[in-house]
Amino acid sequence: MTQEERRRWLIDYLLAERTDLNGVGVPSDAEGQRELLRALLNVRMPEPVDEEFLRVQDSYLQERARERGIVQPALDEPISLWRGDITTLA
Repeated sequence: MTQEERRRWLIDYLLAERTDLNGVGVPSDAEGQRELLRALLNVRMPEPVDEEFLRVQDSYLQERARERGIVQPALDEPISLWRGDITTLA
């Protein structure tokens, strides 16, 4: 499954479990789909999901992390200040 297929599969899964979101359109562009997926994941109630969802989500998020890059900061002091996106820190 490609990254695009994973993203679309996750969106479809999350939309299918929410009856209050009927009629929500899925953007055709990748960035719009990423934003929609992030929104759906952020507002999802903590309910059980099946193993396939967890597998696809894990694969998708690992690839996103690789795409964005991981930074290994030089931490020479006991206290350091990081300026940047903390989600990219190793």
